[in-house]
Amino acid sequence: MPTLSSSLPVLSEHELLNHFGDDQAARRRYQLLHAVLILGMTQREAADANDVSERTVRNVLRSYASGKGLEALHSRRTKLRYRHGPRTSAAEQALAEALADEPEAGGDRLWRRAQERLGAAGAVLSRRTAYRILAQLRAENDDDDVPNSLRSLVRTALPLLPEDPPLTLGASPLAQQVLSHETDPLLRGVLLQQALRTTLDRLRPPGAISTVDRSWWPYLICVGEYETGQRRAELQDDLALSASTYSRAKRQGLDHITTLLPQIIAQMVEVPTRLVSQRLPRTPDFVGRYEEQSYYAWRLQTEGIAHIWGPPGSGKTALAAELAAEGHRYGQTILWHSCGAGPDATLIGIIRGLAKALASAGDELLWQELRHTLDEEHDPHALLDLLRDRLLVHPAVVVLDDFHRVESAEMEALFDALADLIARRSTRLLLVGRTRIDAARFPALRGLREREAQMLWAGTPAIAIEQWNALYDLTAGLPQPIRRAASAYRRAGDLARPEDCREEAAAWARDEIWDLLDAEEQRLLVAAHRLDSHALVQQTARICEALDIGLATPQRLQRRGLLMISGETVVTLGILRFSIEARLREDDDLRDLLQTLATDIEVTMPDVLDSAPDPIILESDEAESTSAPMPAGLDLLNRVREALQTSAAYLQDQHGDQEAHQLAVELEVLQAALPDPAGPRAAAARVIG
Repeated sequence: MPTLSSSLPVLSEHELLNHFGDDQAARRRYQLLHAVLILGMTQREAADANDVSERTVRNVLRSYASGKGLEALHSRRTKLRYRHGPRTSAAEQALAEALADEPEAGGDRLWRRAQERLGAAGAVLSRRTAYRILAQLRAENDDDDVPNSLRSLVRTALPLLPEDPPLTLGASPLAQQVLSHETDPLLRGVLLQQALRTTLDRLRPPGAISTVDRSWWPYLICVGEYETGQRRAELQDDLALSASTYSRAKRQGLDHITTLLPQIIAQMVEVPTRLVSQRLPRTPDFVGRYEEQSYYAWRLQTEGIAHIWGPPGSGKTALAAELAAEGHRYGQTILWHSCGAGPDATLIGIIRGLAKALASAGDELLWQELRHTLDEEHDPHALLDLLRDRLLVHPAVVVLDDFHRVESAEMEALFDALADLIARRSTRLLLVGRTRIDAARFPALRGLREREAQMLWAGTPAIAIEQWNALYDLTAGLPQPIRRAASAYRRAGDLARPEDCREEAAAWARDEIWDLLDAEEQRLLVAAHRLDSHALVQQTARICEALDIGLATPQRLQRRGLLMISGETVVTLGILRFSIEARLREDDDLRDLLQTLATDIEVTMPDVLDSAPDPIILESDEAESTSAPMPAGLDLLNRVREALQTSAAYLQDQHGDQEAHQLAVELEVLQAALPDPAGPRAAAARVIG
């Protein structure tokens, strides 16, 4: 074995593709050799890792040791196709002919057709034997694609889809064939990646995902294998499909992709600017959120504006992308722009991003105006007028992701330009960010419900129910820390410990939230965790002065969803608990200050509460007044809103009753979820302010 190990060359993915071409079976054999000879796995470990038998591993090692080297790994092209000569048995020949006549038929139908062909001899052909032979025939048909045919090239390129940057995909035979006019391998890879993902999007049926609806199987299989990297055995088990049904559904998906790909490439070549728009984020592992999807889609439909905001890790962008993808499938034009740090978050950057998205939808006028001129040479007001004119011609849903990075002055200028379009329903606006827009009445996006969060743990070794409950309570259902914990648990394998999940989630919170806070925000969160809620609400100014923090810090944390205050109940984001406790252990001065402050406040707390609420934390949410008469059909809705508001205020006054305070928070969320009784024009005016 040492001799074999030293003789096996280590090939990159690109070298494998060049050496073996579309021979996927040969590449699998090389992976088996690499696992045993280079990585040092045992034959059993290599077999389990690659979902084959130990006998297969031994056969590959024997073939490689025969002296032919890598050439011994190539597949033999001596398999017989349908109707190409006699089979090894009459039953196999009859099944092959039945499959050739009806390639999409089920196994039971083909078995009966084969029995009819065999006549009296068909009685000895059992269903089990027929299914086994059919599985071999279908696999043979998949493996024996005509070399260099488009379908074969598509099957070879699809496993490279997640690559970033897609250099290997750009150098693949498929990219060289369908994008032969493009000489830059990176650009070829980007274009082919976008085209293949577009075909996958079009493969998806409308409506909610269903694993029992056979029309969903081709999409779920292709996305599972080529986007998320799931193994065939896992997908087949998740979908509860037989080997033959799985192969048939996958073949349908590949045929669909192969048919659509030339059309999409032709559209790209015909309209080069189609490639410059920001693509929707990929969300192959998106789960749950059915109620949230319905809620935001309803608000967009009725008011023209929706605002998804909440703490990091809550899945805001994924939810927005899923809403946008659903709208796109139903024929809506989606203009997506991510307000990344830097120029993309300026007014000109947003206009440029929307111009690119419009160009991808076929309207290049605004993009042509921008593409050859520097940003500082543009008049923003003239560009906003032109953007407004183009949106009047092409109604669209505008999605602005990471909107919290945009300066308020530039935000107002954009809103002013879009206000009339929103009121006319010519444009719908979906804002996504970490900070609440004060004038927009939308509840923060929280974590997944427990049954939905459990779906993120699929494919991960099971943990005790107590450990799962602790992880869910810690994360409050936030998708990102749960995904990170699940990923770490899978990587650890046999060495995984259940408590590692909580530590991984806490590490995520430290990296993604805590370390990005300034010193004043950290001190206030520590105080909110340590001090009595009643004291924090009534003595806000005094606490801020003692901690040497600005008076705007509490409101800033509230608008980011990191500090939740309702009445006299104060709640910090639970997943920050480990970081807060670590800060308390490390900072003796802060711990002593909070201890002194807690004792002092308890002694000086007045018996009768001040009638005027502290304006620093308790932000008033005054009702909007309008001179226009309210439509009769919405009068009941307004009365419901007032009843919820009155009930919440009553519950907030029940001092010391935590259950009443929690119910008050829930009532406020329900009140915020009601549509604006003054209609979409008032909603647009309120946000634009």
